[in-house]
Amino acid sequence: MSWVNDVLAAREVWERAPSAHNTQPARLTAEGDRLILGWDPECELTVADPSRRDLWLSLGAFAESVFIAASETRHALEMSWSIDARRHVAGVLTRVGTSGGDGEFGAADLLARRTARGPYAAPPPNANELAALLDSPLSEDVHLSLLPPALLEVLLPEADRWSFSTPAQVEELRRWLRLDRKHPAYTEDGLTFEALAMSDIQARALRIALSPNGWRALSRLGGPSLLAAAGRLDGIGSVVALHTSAAAATEPAAVAEAGRAVLRTWLAAGRVGLSVHPLSQLIDCPTTAEKVYAALPGSDRRALSVFRIGRPIHPPVRSARRAARER
Repeated sequence: MSWVNDVLAAREVWERAPSAHNTQPARLTAEGDRLILGWDPECELTVADPSRRDLWLSLGAFAESVFIAASETRHALEMSWSIDARRHVAGVLTRVGTSGGDGEFGAADLLARRTARGPYAAPPPNANELAALLDSPLSEDVHLSLLPPALLEVLLPEADRWSFSTPAQVEELRRWLRLDRKHPAYTEDGLTFEALAMSDIQARALRIALSPNGWRALSRLGGPSLLAAAGRLDGIGSVVALHTSAAAATEPAAVAEAGRAVLRTWLAAGRVGLSVHPLSQLIDCPTTAEKVYAALPGSDRRALSVFRIGRPIHPPVRSARRAARER
């Protein structure tokens, strides 16, 4: 078998790469002696992610997953980013040598990865416990910083309300929610209610609230505030921001490279029994994003990913994968 076939055969490993709303946009195709990384535009979050920040991050995380899978089959790869939004092509992966199979992370780390959206145990991890993650630069210009808990108490409710503030946002969210086991894509993609740490009753209530008729009625009663309050967590854990320079934050390839750092951070957290849950709304909402940026070290830093981190009270479930049905 060629190295390309070896990597494609490791799909069960690299398909575990994370993506916003579990849309799984990345597509990996063979073209001779190289692999082309692209994405499906039908899986873009055009409302929640208009700048494509989360898309670029997810493609970077996907590339890192492919690197990990390839290393286990003794192939060392190189990623050449050439992001073309018109053709939906992100870049090319080529083989640059033989790997010893002893990379920082392996297939077991990826297969064990979970996003834990439920409550975290108290007390939250402190700076000393997170030192191994916080003290080392993730790349030349990508770093992690703890965000002040008092700031989050103010910003999270505001960002959550903003997430439900327009019909377009609610419609896009509705498209990717799987709040009923009878949903045709329940075992394939999106956010199942189990992955959201919700009970059957909570899922049914949210399904009604977000239905077109339900939302029209609820919005007259202050729907965004009601849903934000309903989703509030008691055990939030610690919240960290992965950030880069303002200039790099505008470059798709630099953001994609930061996505590789995001995945490595999450896998490192998993190694010490910690789980993560993205809080992208904090930097999607324009007013809260500016306040997050102001809390970062340096005046020209921009957060690319914000996530809470801690020890989940209940074991998180494994999110669905579209490829599982195709195999």
